[in-house]
Amino acid sequence: MGDGRVPLWLCSSVSDWTAARRGHAAVLAVGNLQAGPGWLVMRNIPLASHNIWGAHGANCACCQVHDEAAQALNLLFMDRVRRRCGDFTDVVLLETPGRLPMRAASLNANKLVSARFRLKLPFSDRDTTVSKTSRRHAMRIGS
Repeated sequence: MGDGRVPLWLCSSVSDWTAARRGHAAVLAVGNLQAGPGWLVMRNIPLASHNIWGAHGANCACCQVHDEAAQALNLLFMDRVRRRCGDFTDVVLLETPGRLPMRAASLNANKLVSARFRLKLPFSDRDTTVSKTSRRHAMRIGS
């Protein structure tokens, strides 16, 4: 049984994702990375777009400064709720291998992201890229 959160796959490659699996998933590609065709929802995330979301106050989770991936994930979630995009079952965040540990820690620290998404690391990225320390932080979100 799931906990209601959408699985969020933090990957450096999506070559093993079949066309059928892509057809039910959203992909967010960071920077110049390309995910290829066939995704239900496809978006690119430009780097270094730190914006403040609103004016509820300094301690409001939705108004804090988020990293670019957290912003994109939260916008994707809201688009799904408002039916502005397809009803995806999984989300893939395509990131360069060297940035996976930092990205996992950043997403783990974001309360809105961790409330909406369950972080998953594929075995290839978990075994070869993410250090023991960052894996422990990253897996706090996931199961």
